[in-house]
Amino acid sequence: MRSLKAQFFLLFGSFAAVQPFVALLFKERGLDEEQIGYAMGMSGWAIMLSPALITLIADTRMQPRRLMAALCLGTSAALVALLLSESYWLLMAFFFLYSLAVTAMIPLQDGIAFGYQRSQRECGVPETHYNKVRVWGTFGYTGLLLLLFYPMKRIGDVSLAVWFGVACFGLLFLNTFSMPDRGRRETAKRAQGLPTGDAVRALFGRETVVFSLAMFLLLACSAAYHTMYPVYLADDLGLAKHWIGIVIMSGALIEVFFILGLTRMELRWGLRVVMLGAVALTLLRFGLMYAFPNLLVAIGTQVFHGAMICAMMVIPPTYINGLATESNRNSIQGVYTMLVVGTSRFVGTALSGHVAAVDQRLVHLLCAGLTLGALVLMWFGFRPKVAVKGEG
Repeated sequence: MRSLKAQFFLLFGSFAAVQPFVALLFKERGLDEEQIGYAMGMSGWAIMLSPALITLIADTRMQPRRLMAALCLGTSAALVALLLSESYWLLMAFFFLYSLAVTAMIPLQDGIAFGYQRSQRECGVPETHYNKVRVWGTFGYTGLLLLLFYPMKRIGDVSLAVWFGVACFGLLFLNTFSMPDRGRRETAKRAQGLPTGDAVRALFGRETVVFSLAMFLLLACSAAYHTMYPVYLADDLGLAKHWIGIVIMSGALIEVFFILGLTRMELRWGLRVVMLGAVALTLLRFGLMYAFPNLLVAIGTQVFHGAMICAMMVIPPTYINGLATESNRNSIQGVYTMLVVGTSRFVGTALSGHVAAVDQRLVHLLCAGLTLGALVLMWFGFRPKVAVKGEG
């Protein structure tokens, strides 16, 4: 269990070191907003290529933790190459390779966590549910942002933060050797057909297709927001770069309380109400940011960040796991990541680049529109039968 917590801590810590600063790194190396949008949009294409393949291998051919170790090495190499590059095409190419590896790690990690949960049930011991492990990702995210504050203030070079990300992946590689693993899947389960096909049918069936479409809109919104928010703070609102991590960390700290209280809220009001409420708060966030384009509101609306993360990142993996069978437990997370997360990432980042080239403020209007569309879809079509579990 400690190795699983460390896995989430370090992986999300690497996100804190890379994601808020890579757009600024591109900016420093001469890319404009439209080029940044397209360069970071390459991660969307990467998500459409690698997660389903990697999780299929994990379900049928190879131990997940061995795959995780290989992905850690590939991610580290891509980040080092990115840091040593200067031209637009090299920066885009190495960011694409980084994205290929890192995006496959997320569903693979979730599959390992849910597989371990099932092993606990089979052994008759109390389950450690997903949000109790996932919250360690938030701890890692906030911890790395806090750790970066003084070095960034002293040195002022955003590439330093990305080097911290490289270090995280080195530690992740070592951690994979102590992670739980359920071993090979039974041959009989493989004979039933490719788990990827079952996963597609589960995610886009008559009762689940609205959820998948709504998540596409929400995740496109998330991609647009996270791509341009650091640039908006630094270039439009004049915030010093070493404070950007602290601002983002403030939202992540609030996120902890949302994640830990998620099960209690779901038991009290039901998953549908919790999900609709979280999306409504996200809509309010972007409406305020568009209406009041100032630093106080840009920072103050971080209070809604926990609701946004629960709706987009915490509830969906557990809900999707409830649709899975043991033979496609990894694959269903990979297919969702490929078809929903990947396409939305490319669309959201590419749109944000075009919109920001006109006016950064319009990115928040774009996000509000995408969130409103998701809210309407969920209001009329989201009727979950699977509850979110989270208390061990």
